[in-house]
Parts: sequence; C-alpha cells; structure tokens
Amino acid sequence: MQQLLLLAFLLPIPLFRSTGERTNQAAWEQLVAEFNLRGVVVSSDHPRCQEPNLYGLYVRGSQTVVVCNRGDRSTTLRHEGWHLVQSLCLEGRAWLQTDAIERGLNTNDRAELQTLVQPERWQREAEARVMAKRSVSDYLQAMNEACRARLVRQPSEAG
Repeated sequence: MQQLLLLAFLLPIPLFRSTGERTNQAAWEQLVAEFNLRGVVVSSDHPRCQEPNLYGLYVRGSQTVVVCNRGDRSTTLRHEGWHLVQSLCLEGRAWLQTDAIERGLNTNDRAELQTLVQPERWQREAEARVMAKRSVSDYLQAMNEACRARLVRQPSEAG
C-alpha cells in the first residue's frame, strides 16, 4: 500500500507574526465551499494540528488540505490550497513569474523564507505565500484557470 507523504508548511511563523490574527469568516466559508465543490476535503482534524507552530498542511498526492484551528484560517486555506494546486494541477510548474512573486513578498516573508525554506523549495513556498494574500475572488479565478482539467467545479446540490 502506497503511503501518502505529508508536507507541512508553517504559516504563519510566530517569530515574525502577531498572534492576534483572526479568521475572516466570510472568506473562510466561501473558500471551504468552493474547495468542497471541487472534491477537496478541508479538515481541521489531524494529529499534526497538536504542533503549536503548525497552521496547516497539504496531504501530498491527495485532495485533502488540513487547516488547524489557529491564526487566520482563510489565509492558511489559500496557502495550503495553493500547494494542492501546485501539486495536482500545475504538476510542479510555477504559476507566477518570479518578478510577481518578488513583488508579493513582504520583509517578514523574505526573512522567513530565507531562514526556514530550502533553496530548491523557495519558489513553490514563496508562490503559495503570495497566492494566500490574494482576494478570494482573485484566488478562485487563478485556481479555476490552473485546474481547468483537474479540479472541476461540480454544481452544488442546493442550487
């Protein structure tokens, strides 16, 4: 039986972030609904959520994103959800050009990436951070474009 690899990405890292981040509830609900319509499971029930600095993770090779109950969960879902898009839809290809990624990173992002991310993973992690900052509508539009053939939005049963 093939085991799924778990990739955990720290977002945000408490070294540089305030602990007072609150979830944008409307964004969270819209994102969860849209991921679910594409067959993606969004869960907060994972043993790794016991780790105090882990905000979420993408279960590599699956259609599961874990968002722990801390920080701004809507931002974490966009970040970890983008790792799913990178893996399943883009098959490791970059979505954003390097200059767009550079423009989207703030000083804290740059410091965290330099300190905590291996150079070969820098672009992938940096892109996910930039995508997590996009508005819900811009994010979903990018996800739709990147995942045209892979994560097709299914009509909801309610309407």
